[in-house]
Amino acid sequence: MVLSKDSQEFIANLRLYLMTSGKKDSEIKEIAEELRGHLEDAESRGKKLDTVTGGSPEAYIKNISNEMTTDFYGIIKQMPMFILLLIAYFITGSAVRGDLSFSLLKLIAFPLIGGAGICAYIYAARQMATKSWSKKKELTIFISIQLITVGLMSAVLFLDIFYFEPFYIPSREVMWIIAAIGVLIFIIGAIWSKTWITVIIPLFLISPDFIMTFLEVDEMTGLYINLGSMITLFLLLMLHLLIQNKKQNPHKV
Repeated sequence: MVLSKDSQEFIANLRLYLMTSGKKDSEIKEIAEELRGHLEDAESRGKKLDTVTGGSPEAYIKNISNEMTTDFYGIIKQMPMFILLLIAYFITGSAVRGDLSFSLLKLIAFPLIGGAGICAYIYAARQMATKSWSKKKELTIFISIQLITVGLMSAVLFLDIFYFEPFYIPSREVMWIIAAIGVLIFIIGAIWSKTWITVIIPLFLISPDFIMTFLEVDEMTGLYINLGSMITLFLLLMLHLLIQNKKQNPHKV
C-alpha cells in the first residue's frame, strides 16, 4: 500500500529527528517500519495521520525519542571521521592554493566555529523534523547558518592576516601532500557516509584553485572564478533541494 504524502513525510521527519538525536540506525529502521505498518493499517480503514499521532506529531516523535536509548558509543565512534572531515575542509583548499599556514588563532577559532556550525545544523534539522515549516523557511534557516559560518571564518582569516604571525608555513611540496591527504579523506568520508556530498562540495570549492595553479591568472580573476564556482554550487544545491521537495511534497508551499 502506498502511504499518503503526509504519512511519508512524517516517517521521514521521525527518522531525521531520531538520527540527529543519536539513536541507533537499526532501532531507527525498526521503529520506522513499525510506524509504517500502523499508518498503512490506519489509512486502509480510512483514517488519517492524526489518529496515530494523537493530533500532535511533534509530541509523538519526541515521546518515541525519549523511550529510546541514545547510542553514545556510536556517536563517539563517528567523531574521528567528523573531525577529519572538518580539518580537511579547513586546510585542503589553502594547501592547493599554496597559502596554507598555521597560527594560534586558526587552530583555536576554526574548530570552534566549525563545531558551532555543525551543532546549529543539527539543531535546525531537529526543529525541522517536528515543526510544520515551509520549504522557504527551512532554506532560509540553513542558508543563514551557512552565511554566518562563512562570515565568521572570513573574519578569522582577516584578523589572522593583519594581527597574527603564523608559527609554521609548510613548503610547497608538503602542501601538495596535505592536499592529497585531504582529498583522500573526502573520498573515505563519502564511502563512510554513503553519500558523495563530501566529495561534490570540495570538488566545486577546490577545483578552481587547482586549475589556476597551472594557469597564469591575476588575483582578481582568480577571485571571480572562485566566487563563480561557489555561486554555481549554491544554486545547484538549492535547485536539488527544491526539486526533491517538489517531488515529495507537491502540496506544501
